[in-house]
Amino acid sequence: MDRALWIQFWKTFPLIAIFPLVLFALAYRWDMAELHKDLERRQRDALEAAAVATARRLNGIAAVTLMLRDQNELTNYLATGDRRLLGQIAREYMTVARYARTYDQLRYIDAQGKEVVRVNFNDGDPRAVPEAELQDKRGRPYFVEMSDHHDGEISVTPMDLNIERSGIERPYKPVIRLGTPVFDAQGHARGIVIINYLGQILLDIAKVSMAHAPGETMMLNREGYWLLSADPGRAWGFMFPGHEDQRMGILYPAVWAAMQQAEAGHLYTEDGLFTFFDSDPLKPQYHPIAEATGDPEALHGHGGHRWYFVAHLPQAQLEAMRIKALVVIASIGIFVVMLLAAVYQEILIDQNARRIRRTQLERRAQVDTLTGIANRAAFEEQLAQEHERAGRWRYEHRFALLYIDLDGFKAINDQLGHHMGDQVLKDVADTLTRNSRKGDAVGRYGGDEFVVMLSNVPDVQTAVAIAEKLRDRIAAWSWSELRVGASIGVAVYPDHARRLRDLVRLADEAMYISKNEGKNRVTVATHLPHR
Repeated sequence: MDRALWIQFWKTFPLIAIFPLVLFALAYRWDMAELHKDLERRQRDALEAAAVATARRLNGIAAVTLMLRDQNELTNYLATGDRRLLGQIAREYMTVARYARTYDQLRYIDAQGKEVVRVNFNDGDPRAVPEAELQDKRGRPYFVEMSDHHDGEISVTPMDLNIERSGIERPYKPVIRLGTPVFDAQGHARGIVIINYLGQILLDIAKVSMAHAPGETMMLNREGYWLLSADPGRAWGFMFPGHEDQRMGILYPAVWAAMQQAEAGHLYTEDGLFTFFDSDPLKPQYHPIAEATGDPEALHGHGGHRWYFVAHLPQAQLEAMRIKALVVIASIGIFVVMLLAAVYQEILIDQNARRIRRTQLERRAQVDTLTGIANRAAFEEQLAQEHERAGRWRYEHRFALLYIDLDGFKAINDQLGHHMGDQVLKDVADTLTRNSRKGDAVGRYGGDEFVVMLSNVPDVQTAVAIAEKLRDRIAAWSWSELRVGASIGVAVYPDHARRLRDLVRLADEAMYISKNEGKNRVTVATHLPHR
């Protein structure tokens, strides 16, 4: 482009570019809103799945607890006191432990807190603990709490690390205990049946259920201490003196406050996105056993029972997602603006070239002196320009050529004289000009032959419709009660031909067909393939 066009470009294009830039800015905001909604939804769905899965698993453990309470051998032992039955009880406990592979300990503890039967899982090789090694559990809170329940009620302790002989067992063994009181036939309390369930299995269930949540996932107890965390150093802080600060309320106070206000939700902080789900795994809706026992409160939490499932997408990851989306939107935006700039340059160049050529045509005075419309040379120049412009659009731009020959003109010329014949030609030229669109071209080839170039027509039917309108307008004229008709041939680029000389010939041939088939009609050219 020359300097004048560049100046015009930079004066106008920034105003044009504002619109797509605003659209892409709005698109980015919408994309961010959808991204946040998707992250929140995926996290929430995963957390809820973990809550349901862990609660359902507790129901299965509760069922086994009741089954052991109703064990025939235990019932007979309570009735007879025959200690030979204790071996049978132990063998059945070992069978359950061997095949379930989820129970660390199965025990019957008498009313005084003394272990009577105890089977340890023993890493897959269950063994009954010898009588001399059985322990006194009367001081343990879980024994006191479980012994205080009614028949059929099951007590569930919070998950913690297993303690053996006043010390935390190593390697750490997370456990959750389910127990139910045992009564003899006379209704006297005779102790409890208790299962130490391997809590790591519950943690693994939670971890798998939350695997598809974006970010880090965690599981907390009712005080906000970590039971499951991507950082192992945070877990089980409540079990160790000096680690009391390893809990949500200390490290993320704003998030913990939000968790106390709602059962589920999300929160954006400077640390990133937190989504949480508050689960009471002992709720009756999670446990068919509550329906089976007829007691909606069949499962009791020791000291209150609540788990929090949390997903945390760190701010760095959230920012990375935002930047990625911004890069995509910005890349598309830059491409579109550059494409728009290129198209706008072509438009300016095209407009400038059209102005130059129009000036050249005016200088050459290529106008039909009788009618004031373009003569043959001027029209063919305009037609060539249109053909060149259409070629740059790779055949996506159509234009039509109409060849028009007047019917009955010779009779007017002979009967009314050349003066009236000249008036007929002027009136027809004026009719064609007034009924053409901006960008169309009208010319006279000589005698009573006229041509019209229809720029930018969408299809052949549109060109035919315009030709019919022109024919009707011409036919409406009369001179001393004499009329003329118009035989019109229509050829459309590129539908009928791609080479200009073929297009001209086809339009001319179509006009002669109109002449030969009755005159005063419109005929469409025949398509020439690949030309």
